[in-house]
Amino acid sequence: MNQPIGAPKQYRDDVYVWVDEAIWGHRLYNDQTPWLVFLEFMAIFRSRQAEGVALNESRQDGAHENFTYEVPRLIPLRQLIFNNPYIRHVEETQDVDSNRWQSWLESFATDDDFGYLRDRFISFARLARVVEFFQTTAIEPHRQRRWSSRFLFPYGPNCLYADLPANMNGASDRRFFARSGELLYLMLNRSGKGPEIAKLISEKILRQDGTWNRVASALLPDESRINANPVSSRIGYLPYAERPEYEALAETWMRLLKLDLPGEALLDPLMRLSALHMLLYMLRRANEEICDPREPRFVLEIASPRKTTLFGLSTENLDANRMLSTRAVRAHVESAKTDRQWDLALGARVPADAVLAYLKERFAWRLEDGPPSGDPDTIFANLQEYAEKRHQRHVGKVHLEWARQIGLVVSRSGVGKWYSPDDSLLKALVMCTVDEGREEYHRFLGKLYDQFRLVIGASEAERAYGVLPTDQNAFTQNTQRLEQRLRTLGLLRRLSDDCAYVENPFRRRS
Repeated sequence: MNQPIGAPKQYRDDVYVWVDEAIWGHRLYNDQTPWLVFLEFMAIFRSRQAEGVALNESRQDGAHENFTYEVPRLIPLRQLIFNNPYIRHVEETQDVDSNRWQSWLESFATDDDFGYLRDRFISFARLARVVEFFQTTAIEPHRQRRWSSRFLFPYGPNCLYADLPANMNGASDRRFFARSGELLYLMLNRSGKGPEIAKLISEKILRQDGTWNRVASALLPDESRINANPVSSRIGYLPYAERPEYEALAETWMRLLKLDLPGEALLDPLMRLSALHMLLYMLRRANEEICDPREPRFVLEIASPRKTTLFGLSTENLDANRMLSTRAVRAHVESAKTDRQWDLALGARVPADAVLAYLKERFAWRLEDGPPSGDPDTIFANLQEYAEKRHQRHVGKVHLEWARQIGLVVSRSGVGKWYSPDDSLLKALVMCTVDEGREEYHRFLGKLYDQFRLVIGASEAERAYGVLPTDQNAFTQNTQRLEQRLRTLGLLRRLSDDCAYVENPFRRRS
C-alpha cells in the first residue's frame, strides 16, 4: 500500500481526533446522503469548470490538491420554491390574474422584490405551475429539512447552490454538505480520466441551454445570477494519491455518460453507483487497516416470497461489513504502539505525560474534558474509546445509511436488514455493465462481481469465499429470481432454455 499524502494542518486542527479522516479522508458523514454527495460534487465541478480546470487539478510534488471553490447561494430561487407557502392559497382564492399578483407580492415578504416575475411569466398560474414542478421534482422531498437545506433536481448549473444555515448569511452548512462530495471530486480528479469525464459532464449534464435550467434562471432577479454572493470553501482531504477504486469509479462515469440518454436520466444511476464505489473504497481501506487481504463482498438475496439460506448469509455479510470500519479505527489507533515513539514515551521520566504528548501529536487529539489521568495504558484506552465512540456516531453509520438509500439494502421491521437490490439499482447496474447492447446472463453476473463485488450466483460465491458458503441450489434459485426480475423490467430476454441475454436498451450496438 502506498503512503498517504500529508493532511493540511487546518483540517487536523478542525477535529477532536484525527482517526476517521486519516483512514478515509476529510470527510464521510452519515447525514450527507448519496444524493447530497452528488449535488456537492456537481457544485464543486461547476465552480472549477468556470475556471477551466474541472477534474484537472494540479498537484505539486505529490502534495495534496490545494484550491478553493465557490458555490452560489441563489437565495431568491430557493425562497420561491421552498419558502413560498402562499402561492397556492392565492391562486385558489383569487380569480383575477392582476389580483393574484398583487395579493401574492404583498404576502410574500422577503428582502427581494419579485415584481419582475410579472414580466417573465404569461400569468400567475404559469408561475405557480413552475414552482409546483420544481417542488415535486426536488431532491429527497420526503425529508424534513429546513428550507435552506432543500435542493432542486440538478437540471443544470442554475440549479446548483450551497447548503446554508437557517439565517442564509453564514458559511456553508457542513451537516448536509459535509465534504463527501469533495472526496468524490478528488477521486475522479486522481483517476487519470478527469479531463475526459469533465468534457462529458459539460456536454451532457451541465448545459446552459437545458429547458428547466433556463426556467430556473428566469426565476432569478438580474442582480442574483449564478455567481452572486457565493460561499467559498477549500477542498477537503483524500489520503491516497492513486487507488484502483478511483479508476473503477471513473470507468463507471465514462460508461454512463456515453449512453444514449439525456443528462437528466443519468443523474440517478450516477448517484447510486458513485455511492456504491465509495462504499467499496471504505471497505477496502478498512481491510488494509486490519491487514485483511480479502476483497469486500456484498451477498445479495434477490427478493423471495419466503426466507432462504441466502437471507442469513446476506444478513451476516451486512453485519460484518458494518463492523469493519470500527475494527479499522481500533487497528489504526493501536498502530501507535508499534511506533518507536511509543517505546521512547514509556521510557521517559514521567511516562504518562510523555505518552499523552505523543498521542496528542500523532492523532491531533484535543481533549474536551481535560487531560485523562492514570498510567499510559489507561490514557491509551481513553483515546481508543473516544475515537470509537466518535466513529460510531457518524462514519460508522455511513455503510448502512448509504446502502439503504441507493437500493442495496432492505430493512424490514421484525425481520432485519440484508443486502437485496431494488429495481432502480438493478437498472443502473445494467446500464453500466452491459456493453454492445446485450450480455449473456451468467457473464453479466460475473461482471457484477468483478466491478462491484456483488455475489448473486454460485460461481461468484466461490470466488468470494473460496468455497460455496451454502448449498448450490440456493444460489441457483437466487439467479432464477433475478432473471425473472430483469425480464419483468424489460432488461432480459431468454432465447432458448440455455441462452438468456441481459439487454441494455440505452447503449447502441456496434
